[in-house]
Amino acid sequence: MTDSFKKVLKAPLGLWKKIKIKIFILADYLQALIDYWLGPHGLRCPPERRFLPICLDSGAGNSLADGPSGAGLDTPERIALFIAYSRRLTLSNRAYIEALKAAGFAVVYINNERTDPDAAAALGSLCWRAYDHHNIGRDFGGFRDGVLLLHHEGHLDRCQMLCIANDSMQFIPGRNAQALIAALNAFASSQKQALFSHISHQIQTHYQSYFQVLKPDIFRSRTFLEFWKNYTPLSHRGHCIYNGEIALSQDVYRRFGAVDTLYTSDKLQEALERHFRSEGGVPAEEVFRLMPSPARTSQRRKIGYSLQQLMLQSDQHEKLSGAQLYSIADLIENGNPSHIAAFLYPFYLHCPFVKHDLCTAGSYTMAQAISLFREVVKQSLLSGDVEPYVEEFRDLMYRRGVPLSYNNRLREAAIKGITGTFVYPSTYE
Repeated sequence: MTDSFKKVLKAPLGLWKKIKIKIFILADYLQALIDYWLGPHGLRCPPERRFLPICLDSGAGNSLADGPSGAGLDTPERIALFIAYSRRLTLSNRAYIEALKAAGFAVVYINNERTDPDAAAALGSLCWRAYDHHNIGRDFGGFRDGVLLLHHEGHLDRCQMLCIANDSMQFIPGRNAQALIAALNAFASSQKQALFSHISHQIQTHYQSYFQVLKPDIFRSRTFLEFWKNYTPLSHRGHCIYNGEIALSQDVYRRFGAVDTLYTSDKLQEALERHFRSEGGVPAEEVFRLMPSPARTSQRRKIGYSLQQLMLQSDQHEKLSGAQLYSIADLIENGNPSHIAAFLYPFYLHCPFVKHDLCTAGSYTMAQAISLFREVVKQSLLSGDVEPYVEEFRDLMYRRGVPLSYNNRLREAAIKGITGTFVYPSTYE
């Protein structure tokens, strides 16, 4: 079979694969609509009935025997809604909740899975309240019901800070966690109204939803409360992204000017420039090894100018010039920052978050992601055994797989958003 014939044959096969993926996405959306309109935990079910209290044996005001209503409970000054999807209390989630607690937040744990008894016992010393939640609407469904529950009970009228977070990120304990705690305390005493972890300019500029901290001007505002009252919690990935994450930013958060983002390309630029001045330059190889593999981008012949600059300097074992440092920001701003800067932010800005889908998206190989995660945990933890954290991360990476793992599982790939492989962006044209 000649190469030209293979190319002719490959084109319609590739097109048919894309069509099937679109069909699966549409079918999943229709199923989500049916589940919401006709299912027992959808439209006809009030938010409070989607909660099943977890019995917390702490003896410190965490008893939920009276059901979801917490109107009689004292209102903490700072409340965190933490949306989980795990039967057990992972090391990552424990470290995350401990950091929120150390920053003064009373944690409302909402699990879209069913919590094992051992995990429930451990949550007693960590959380203010805890629930299993009927998984309607994915994490945004949990966000919605949690916000409306606190509003209904009057806690939003009395608390002074509201954190909304989920466990889609692997949490790094130690120095990086302490940096987050310090940032939360600094935000509390600032004039800022909202604090986010990441901002993305893909599709539309929006704050990524996995970590948000708000003050009363926002979470008591009519626009914020109306958004959640009107939001339809469909269990569909695209709906959560477009009608949830992006719409929340466009319709609510971007109406408020006094907001801040913890991990951005300009803050990374400042950190690299400080390193540049103190060390007489930044080795391209050192920076580039923290970034996604360029293999697929090169194979598809889509290498843009900024990526080419980094690759050339890295191959020649040279340091980046001051001007070449801007190539890193160019790639971050034109792509997904939680992937391109997945390890740049933890190493240079002490970010405690690493995305779970680095390998399934094809941005990092398993070996690279696990090795870099071990390195950043060692750097953050300073002392103590890092291997339990690394082992948990490794298990997660292998359980989720790489894009090739879904090559013959197109329906699952479509539902999870694994519709292609990572390719570096070129500068917007």
